[in-house]
Amino acid sequence: MSVSRTNRSRSSLRAFRPTLDARLEDRVVLSAVSLRQYLNISQRLLKNPSPKPARVVNFPQFTKNAPGISQNPRVIHAAAVQTVRGGQAVNVVAVDGTHYRIQLAYISNTAQTSAAEGQAGAYAQGSGTLALQTAQPTETPQPQGTVRVYPKADGSVGIIVDGSTSNTELTINPLPQAIRKGYAHSFAYAQANKNNALQVSQVTINSGNIGAIEGFHTADLTGPITAMGTQAIDRIAFRSIKPGASITTGGDVNTLDVLQGITLSGTSINIGRDLNLLNVGQSITLSNGANFNIVRDVGLVSQAPKGTGTGSNVLSLNATVVGTTSTATFPTVGAYILGSLVIDTSSKFLVGRAVDQVIYIGGDLTGFDNLRIEASNVPPPNPLFPDIPGNPLQVIGKQTP
Repeated sequence: MSVSRTNRSRSSLRAFRPTLDARLEDRVVLSAVSLRQYLNISQRLLKNPSPKPARVVNFPQFTKNAPGISQNPRVIHAAAVQTVRGGQAVNVVAVDGTHYRIQLAYISNTAQTSAAEGQAGAYAQGSGTLALQTAQPTETPQPQGTVRVYPKADGSVGIIVDGSTSNTELTINPLPQAIRKGYAHSFAYAQANKNNALQVSQVTINSGNIGAIEGFHTADLTGPITAMGTQAIDRIAFRSIKPGASITTGGDVNTLDVLQGITLSGTSINIGRDLNLLNVGQSITLSNGANFNIVRDVGLVSQAPKGTGTGSNVLSLNATVVGTTSTATFPTVGAYILGSLVIDTSSKFLVGRAVDQVIYIGGDLTGFDNLRIEASNVPPPNPLFPDIPGNPLQVIGKQTP
């Protein structure tokens, strides 16, 4: 006959095992401190949110020998990389201890024709029947190409993509920290004080073609992107574009999404043809000879929202916020800059042909004289905004030369 587990002797680590109907909160409080002490500790920790005081008072609980904050933490001087899936992906441990996966993914050749079809399968026939179930293979095709990642001395990583096509996208996503066996109920203090943004100081597309480069919430660009293929890049997305960064493409970029801001000093963004949508969540600052150069048009083809970014019709979508009594029109946009545009005297923002949809600036425009839009029907030297119908620029703040 088995012995009841309540009669067995158990170690102190397993002494407290509340059932589903037990009052867990009361048992925790009464087992160690009074309710008043419990709330006082909570209030002090809320006022001082650093994880170290929480670790000192052991609230939340920290199991003995669990990974935690050390007085002499291990310093990672360079990112660690591990190739996985035969070169289709790379796992990265950044210098702050955060984990990422840099991976090539497949973009379908078939344009989805409805939201329902897009949610249900990667392919769409337009007939209401999912192509995944009828005309396509049961296994999702693999992306073309391989990716290599190399650490740099400043803690950043450089990325090289070989053999990719316009059906291949490069994604940078976070990986969760592994929970060590036996410590599921111990607070993970070791995960505190991490930046959670990978510094990417180089992206080289050797084949010339790539469908997308995406690190919207997880990667800061601090070095050059080189993609000289003539086929359009559907989306380039980063958390921020910092000094030292540059972008050079041979063809169109449908959407350039930046969650925070763009700060260029002495380097340039050169779009080989059209930039159909520029989304920037904060400001653009160009200094020390930095240039933002678009060879042809801004906003030639309207773009739908991608990922967590906005689309070309962002102003129209937000018209209800302004109020139904407003008579103002809300056009689609070719550039949507929520902050300011600052161009110093040595720098330029250049559009080679025309602005087909407005450039919207939510803040101030500093360096108005260095914003140039060239028209093909006007011989050089061109004045600012020559012979362009309508107003291609909407600035909410003040404008200064």
